[in-house]
Amino acid sequence: MDAQITRRRAKPGRPLKALITPQAAISTAIALLDSDGIDGLSVQAVARAMSVTAPSLYYHFKDKDELLQLVARTLLREIGEDLPAQAGWKEQAIALSIATRRVILRHPNAAPLMLRFFPRRLMLGAYEHTLAMCPYPAEHHAAILEALEKLTYGASLFAAAAETHHVPAMPDFDETRYPRLAKALQVGPRDEDLFRETLELLFDGFAARYGQQKGTR
Repeated sequence: MDAQITRRRAKPGRPLKALITPQAAISTAIALLDSDGIDGLSVQAVARAMSVTAPSLYYHFKDKDELLQLVARTLLREIGEDLPAQAGWKEQAIALSIATRRVILRHPNAAPLMLRFFPRRLMLGAYEHTLAMCPYPAEHHAAILEALEKLTYGASLFAAAAETHHVPAMPDFDETRYPRLAKALQVGPRDEDLFRETLELLFDGFAARYGQQKGTR
């Protein structure tokens, strides 16, 4: 019998493809965060944007917090897309910090979620990989991770807050009263270049304090 004749027909009234998937809801939530901010995000808002009912979303997410947590995880995974495949310890660590900042600034309204729902469990593999390549003794590893993480997220969240509220990172000021500050801002690096230079300073500090106890890779 012809295959077209024997092909099973879809039941009337039932869509061929599910209207709701968890990933579709998460993507919609991120789009709403980008456009309307965190105050405009709710399960009801996501449902309206997807043209479905809110109760149907609760089949996938028990509450708003679970949805927000999954949004934070999705953004964390987005960071990995910008990382180089092969690099030494310092280069990989700096690339990870810069990629993190880029993602946070790509979604500045979602920055508070990265702090509130920071999915540390998903970072365990990255921590282990970083420390496996680290050229310094194990007794310094916790401090190194702390410094890298806090510098990365602190700088990124400050930049995201300025972006979200449309205020400059440095306010206008009287350059004649603060000439050294004015000069520093005029001749120094800016934006991502400034962040990269700050990271370089941090790694110089590691080397000065701990020395090269193992061969770097």
